[in-house]
Amino acid sequence: MAVISPFQAIRYNPDRVNGPLKSVVSPPYDVLSLAQQDDLYKRSPHNVVRIILNRQYDGDGPDDNRYTRSARKLNTWLDAGVLTEDAHPAYYVYEQTYTVNAGAQPKKYVRRGVLVALKLEPFGSGKVYPHEETFPSHKADRYSLMQATRANTESIFGLVPDADNAILNLLAGAAKARKADVEVVDEDDVEHRLWIVEDPGFAEKLGRAFAPRGVFIADGHHRYETACTYCEDRKKNDSRPGDKRPRAYESILIHCVPMSDPGLHILPTHRLIKKDPGFDAAAFLKKCEDLFTVKPATDAQLVALAEQTDGPVAFGLVFPDGRRLQVTAKPDVEAAMKKTVGEKSAAWRELDVAVLHELLLKGFLGIGAEGSKRKNGIAFTKDAGDALKDVSANGPYDFGVVMRPTRIDQVCAVSETGERMPQKSTYFYPKVLSGLVMRKV
Repeated sequence: MAVISPFQAIRYNPDRVNGPLKSVVSPPYDVLSLAQQDDLYKRSPHNVVRIILNRQYDGDGPDDNRYTRSARKLNTWLDAGVLTEDAHPAYYVYEQTYTVNAGAQPKKYVRRGVLVALKLEPFGSGKVYPHEETFPSHKADRYSLMQATRANTESIFGLVPDADNAILNLLAGAAKARKADVEVVDEDDVEHRLWIVEDPGFAEKLGRAFAPRGVFIADGHHRYETACTYCEDRKKNDSRPGDKRPRAYESILIHCVPMSDPGLHILPTHRLIKKDPGFDAAAFLKKCEDLFTVKPATDAQLVALAEQTDGPVAFGLVFPDGRRLQVTAKPDVEAAMKKTVGEKSAAWRELDVAVLHELLLKGFLGIGAEGSKRKNGIAFTKDAGDALKDVSANGPYDFGVVMRPTRIDQVCAVSETGERMPQKSTYFYPKVLSGLVMRKV
């Protein structure tokens, strides 16, 4: 069972912030470029980027580095009242209103979830499930930050099965009962609203609704695994071994969204295959034709493909000479995947990203999983338009791959087997805004 609890959030005090709330929040650390980091530094001396992704300098050492500076900022801002800790434990209902281009007509969505403290349990030991691979270097980075700050400086993002809409309806009721306590519009025009809910009746109903369900980690696998390691390390040095009361470090800050929410949106992550002197496009396409139907396509058709989720596995291929092709799996692909990765579940073998990486990239080009993890030979973009325009005659890529979105039911099916999808299988949009809520651990 998933065990959740309310918590006392650390939040910005609008009366002490140098600028509007919009100037101090940030996208998550792992989607920030160096240019975005610099822009956030300039935006406000109180921007949360100074905590979640402090700058690194050549002279950094054990006593003064990006992590110790993050911790000093957090504590200094708490002492100065720029950040304050809420007086009472609460749940935080969090709503995001956003627009996604659907062909020629933009479509507006509302996604609603709740920020909770989720009891940690190692993956594979209970009801918290991962869905993507993680990398040791990323976990080491987040561990150093958590160790220095003793805080969940950002929320991770999770999904909760909710076939009966029990959680969805509970959150909707809380949001519609009154005006939001916090409202901010970010740089992508996503509207963020936060309701602080201390009502014991709400807490009791929410805990009861969560109890029989699992939680699927959508974004934040590195931070979740880091928090598990941090928890074990803290336990070894705990000065209250006989005290059985829950410790804050035994839980993690997570934003949970019901899987039944109609505003839950997954975008695909498209691939750009870097140039290799030995690449032969004609030979590659000849191999593709053995397992896939290959036909010409237009830019508009590939953009539309990037929004489709039904039908057999399909990709768009973009070449520097201007060719656009749609590649659709023949029935023989099922047998080829079973032969290649028979140890994997049927749910894993049916993923578009799995077929792409195992048959086309690894099987035809020799770009294996380790190369993909190091981003050696592959670049990524969430914008199909970028995949179309970035593959050019004088560009750095042999070809681009336009992907379709992974479905929520596929994420759930693979996660429940204990397997993990290839990295960059999903892009949950919009991202949870950093700086709205933090938590001491």
